[in-house]
Amino acid sequence: MKNLNTRAVSPVIGVMLMLVMTVILAAVVSSYSGSLVTTEDRPWQIVISAKANTDFFVVRHEGGDPVPLSAFKITIYDPETLNTTSVSLNDTDSDGIPDAYSEIGNGDGILETGEAVKIDWANTTWSPDRGVKIVVELYERGGNKPIAKAVTVVD
Repeated sequence: MKNLNTRAVSPVIGVMLMLVMTVILAAVVSSYSGSLVTTEDRPWQIVISAKANTDFFVVRHEGGDPVPLSAFKITIYDPETLNTTSVSLNDTDSDGIPDAYSEIGNGDGILETGEAVKIDWANTTWSPDRGVKIVVELYERGGNKPIAKAVTVVD
C-alpha cells in the first residue's frame, strides 16, 4: 500500500483562511471606530449667492444644510480697499435672531435652500457705492472661519 499524506488541509489554504479572518477583523474594527467620530464640530455645508444695491443686500441660500438664523454672522468687505464691516447682531426682542436679518422665506428662523436674508446697509458701519465689488461671508457665531462666501457688485 502507498503511504498517503494524512494532512487534511494544506498550509496554503490555512494561510488564506488566516488572511481572510484578518481582513474581516480589520473591517469590523474600522467600522466600529468610524462610528465613534462625532460631527457636532462640523460646520454647516452651505452654498450662498449675494445681490446688493446701495440700500440693502440679500444673501440667498443656494443649497446645502439648513442653518438657523441665530447661528451665523455676516461680514462684508471690499477686496480692493479691504474696507470691512459686520452686520449688527443686536437682538432687542431676545428671540435669538439678530434684528438686522429680514428672512425671505417661510419665516421659521431657519435659512433653507431657496430662502434668503435681506439686510439694510443701515445695520452695518459701511455703505458701499454703486459699482463696488463686495465679498459676503457667513461665519458661525463663535467661529473665525467662513462657512460660505459669495461675491457681488453693488447695483
